[in-house]
Amino acid sequence: VAIQGDTIVSGSEDNTLRIWNATSGEEQHVLKGHSGYVFSVAIQGDTIVSGSNDNTVRIWNATSGEGQHVLKGHSGRVTSVAIQGDLIVSQSNNETRYWNARTGEALNAGEAEASTTPGTNTLVNVENGTHVKLSEGTGFTTDHAIRDAAREGDVYVIGDVSGRVHILHVQRIEPGT
Repeated sequence: VAIQGDTIVSGSEDNTLRIWNATSGEEQHVLKGHSGYVFSVAIQGDTIVSGSNDNTVRIWNATSGEGQHVLKGHSGRVTSVAIQGDLIVSQSNNETRYWNARTGEALNAGEAEASTTPGTNTLVNVENGTHVKLSEGTGFTTDHAIRDAAREGDVYVIGDVSGRVHILHVQRIEPGT
């Protein structure tokens, strides 16, 4: 699951991605193209990136829902994707790959530890499979293992393996208030 402004993107075991309006809760698009579970999604501007059990990374247009590129090169299911500027980073098993976000061209590949998650900042930590540790010691627990989590401002979006998406609104309380 990923969030940007008023847009939520979720990946699913039915091989699709869904784009939702965070305010109204309405589904805006269903993106079809993967032939396996969608394990990870990321959004930046008008670009959505997804990683799947079909060993591919896909680049989508967030406004139209149209597929732009299919990125092949992973030897296993793609469990994590991130986008930063013109760079997409994807990971499967101990393999990390880098892609040009505009062209879909492979940049290079390298080895990484299995615990490495692509991205520039860790905003939410997943602990023990079912607990998300939010800032300042607050927490959230679900009965199902957490698949992915994202943060936009004071809103956390958490997707679990049951297919449910949890939206948490967190306000930071400053000392003296």
